[in-house]
Amino acid sequence: MANEGYLGKHSIGGERAATSDHQVVLHYLPLSEAARAKAIPVGTVLKRVGGEDGAAVWEPLLSSDEATVMPAAVVDSPCDPTGESAETSALCVVHGGVKARLLKTGDDKPLSDIQAALLMERGIFAV
Repeated sequence: MANEGYLGKHSIGGERAATSDHQVVLHYLPLSEAARAKAIPVGTVLKRVGGEDGAAVWEPLLSSDEATVMPAAVVDSPCDPTGESAETSALCVVHGGVKARLLKTGDDKPLSDIQAALLMERGIFAV
């Protein structure tokens, strides 16, 4: 007979990027070494880059990135790789609705029209 019981719960505080307008798909995405240099706020758009061993890692999209760089995800909860917990991945929306007012690039600028359109083509809808 298996033991059953209350083991605890986990909650994420603060404002999140995800909306309830469209179901979201969330994944923890591994961050590149460069992305771990500072905290990543909610709403930051990430791009996929190649890691040292060829595995995919993610880092913030920059306002200067060319239109050929595809935005891939939006950080859903605060991520501080420099803090006590030394997070190596970020909880991100990879599909669904996100709050448009929170979206920004890694250099804290609003998305360009092209970047916003590419995000929508990826299946992440700013509402």
